[in-house]
Amino acid sequence: MSLSQERSFTLPDSGSPSRIAYFEESNLAVIVTHPWGPLGGNMQNNVVLNVAQFFQRLKVTTLRFDFCGMQVGRGYSQIEQVKECANVLLKGKFLSSQQQQNLPKQILLVGYSYGSIICASATASIPECIGMVWIAPPLGVRRWLYLFAGNTHLEQARKRPELPQLMILGSNDNFTSVKDFEKVVQTMPQETTSSTVLNGSDHFFGRTAKDLLAAIARWLIDVYPLPDSDIKALNSCDIPPVAMPDGESPSGSCLG
Repeated sequence: MSLSQERSFTLPDSGSPSRIAYFEESNLAVIVTHPWGPLGGNMQNNVVLNVAQFFQRLKVTTLRFDFCGMQVGRGYSQIEQVKECANVLLKGKFLSSQQQQNLPKQILLVGYSYGSIICASATASIPECIGMVWIAPPLGVRRWLYLFAGNTHLEQARKRPELPQLMILGSNDNFTSVKDFEKVVQTMPQETTSSTVLNGSDHFFGRTAKDLLAAIARWLIDVYPLPDSDIKALNSCDIPPVAMPDGESPSGSCLG
């Protein structure tokens, strides 16, 4: 797996390490988040790396990072870190002043496991976010994983009904049953939420990474106005902004 386009960058507010692959022609930037840290989750996770490389091959700017802190809590500080990442990308804080010519204008959030519910909650306060991909959301254990704030995060994830969202689960997921997954999917905005259950996949996608990436690719082609359905046009596509919730300020707290 080649990630040679990436460079190291320390996030200025949280101090978290990150890896950014910048493509000057890319109007879109993708933020990829990782599983729960106490169980070994970090930005070197196989799913995180596969997703980052997938978008880099399309010449789309990517950022992956390590959540800072113990990650034993309600997830609020981790949401702030996702917002920090978006700010870094949109304002070009990772570039020198001479390089700040063509910065990303839009953000796509891709969260895996613990990071999926964190990202979904963050969508409510990132106006430049044009889509959200949930990979193996730990819905079956959300109460204890987020110290009883899991449902609050799901409420935040529903605050932008026009936002396209893709929810993916393996049929053999280790933490969430298909029944629990489908129950939550039914609570999401139905016109803009897509879901798929990958037959034979577990929570870790060890042998089914290609199926996972194919599901993301199909969704991108279906949802966004890509010329001639060419996914390679994703980096330069002018995707219309998605409406923010009434009364929400772009700089306001995503959790009220």
